[in-house]
Amino acid sequence: MKMGRLAVTGVALVTLAGLSACGEKKEPALTNGAAVNSAAATAETTAAAAPGDASAELVAAAQKLTSSSGKIHLTSVGGIVADGAFDASNKLMSLKMDMSSLGTVDMRQVSNDLYIKYGGPAAKNFANGKWMHIDASKMPSSSPLSLEKNDPRNSAKMIEAAASDVKKTGDGTFSGTIDITKSPSSSEQLLKALEGKSKQIPFTAEVNSDGYLTKMALDMDSIQAGAGETVANYSGMGTKVSVSAPPTSQTVEMPKSAIAMMGG
Repeated sequence: MKMGRLAVTGVALVTLAGLSACGEKKEPALTNGAAVNSAAATAETTAAAAPGDASAELVAAAQKLTSSSGKIHLTSVGGIVADGAFDASNKLMSLKMDMSSLGTVDMRQVSNDLYIKYGGPAAKNFANGKWMHIDASKMPSSSPLSLEKNDPRNSAKMIEAAASDVKKTGDGTFSGTIDITKSPSSSEQLLKALEGKSKQIPFTAEVNSDGYLTKMALDMDSIQAGAGETVANYSGMGTKVSVSAPPTSQTVEMPKSAIAMMGG
């Protein structure tokens, strides 16, 4: 099993986690020109969105999601499936990914502390299956392990900064195109993997009657024929989320080799 392939999978995990609202919540401020993630800002954005402004309506729905807590179900290329929960206000997240024959990845975030554990065939290449710890606040902003790449507002930022041709296709349904090079969750590793391929990814999204983003699907066929969709489904908004750090006896500091693979 090649370490490089596993590293790419790890990068994909963190990129998906950024889309899934699992990271740092900041109080009223502007970051990289994106609207703040607070109830007041969400209300203002919602009020400002004209009836026909599909992009603003979708951004408001993503902001509302990422100021809450909830559950997430992810499906991605190669049969990858992940389930987890997030609480942006308290900077809590847990996610378990099944990578089929490659094994599993468990991920937890408690404040600035990030923990990752590989299981199955992957475990022997990554700390023999122990939890690897890293202080995400010390990672460079370009790394997919950084707080910047996992800001819970990245769903809204991505739509605001990278979406184009956004249309409302029905009651609570939207479509458009994402320029992955403009996504706050994109990384140098991801962009390198996409060299020579289309950076424009069609998407569809759904918003429920309470104004929360409940589904975001990226059509990866535009990058590789037959790849299918990467889909994030959100539910249980307001659900109480409890995440704790793994026992110290089962935790090691993330090896430098693993950090380097992920842009550290």
